[in-house]
Amino acid sequence: MIKGHGDDIYDFPDIRINFSSNVIPSGLNSALKEYLCLQMKCIERYPEPLGESLASRIEDVKQLPVGSAMVTNGAVEAFYLIAELFQGRKSLIFYPSFSEYEDACRKSNHKIESLHHTKFEETDYSETDLVWICNPNNPDGRIYDKEKLLIQIVANPSVIFVVDEAYSDFLNTDISLETCLTGYKNLIIVKSLTKNFAIPGLRLGYLLANPFIIDRLQKQVMPWRINALALEAGRFCFSNLNLDKTEISKHIKESLRLQNEIKGIDGFNVVASLTTFFLVETPVLAADLKEQLAHDCGILIRDASNFKGLSDSCFRISVQSHEENNQLIEVLKEWS
Repeated sequence: MIKGHGDDIYDFPDIRINFSSNVIPSGLNSALKEYLCLQMKCIERYPEPLGESLASRIEDVKQLPVGSAMVTNGAVEAFYLIAELFQGRKSLIFYPSFSEYEDACRKSNHKIESLHHTKFEETDYSETDLVWICNPNNPDGRIYDKEKLLIQIVANPSVIFVVDEAYSDFLNTDISLETCLTGYKNLIIVKSLTKNFAIPGLRLGYLLANPFIIDRLQKQVMPWRINALALEAGRFCFSNLNLDKTEISKHIKESLRLQNEIKGIDGFNVVASLTTFFLVETPVLAADLKEQLAHDCGILIRDASNFKGLSDSCFRISVQSHEENNQLIEVLKEWS
């Protein structure tokens, strides 16, 4: 998705408040910022070719077998690598969801089938090679039940289930399949460090899978894809995984308040979400509302009309501070 994604703040010169990006609302952690400033000398030398020591650190923290983790240039690189590994296969994608799954599959000549998410439990997967799941789902925050996911993974051992857990930290409940990984050879979990540590510009993610799959993926990639500063950020993150946990509940509570406030404004309908982002439907074109809010108010929202299955009146909001959320509420009330 080269065009039409969130956080396109560079297209608008005077944005004051950015509701379009799903990173943690509290922004860059001050301790991480201080740490990275002290590590700047690392950019004077080449990084590890594959980020090996960070992958090893991830395996230790997650208590996974050696060779179960692979560091990636953001979660998006993981999707393209997986699609390339299974080039020409048949992929099933439930919509609405992140369009990069489809883009990656199309690039690697997959036969793509799209189904509405309500079909997940009743679908026959016997003719499918890969299933792509986002949990919690982008853009609507929908949650796939952990046990129901495992039922399908167990029942379809010849199907690879790619589960994108980029936003799994943005919930008050644990829905991750990480602890189940070693029991299932047909499970690939994709994770992101850019969302919960607010470092999307560093492009840092990782995937977890059976060592046989990891080995095959490693053979596809070029060396030095992960820059030295990103690797240092990863080392910090995996030494401070609980650093921002206390913030999450606060942001979720604020998200629920914001959803309720917008739902009460004439002409707006909110798709309920238990995480820090959610969908809103309006009676006008989301693209027009986005342009107006950006140029007149310095407020950026995510036009969600390019997600398969959504209308051109849908936009996505990622909660910000209490004060900034109140500004959005007032602007939408005036607009309404």
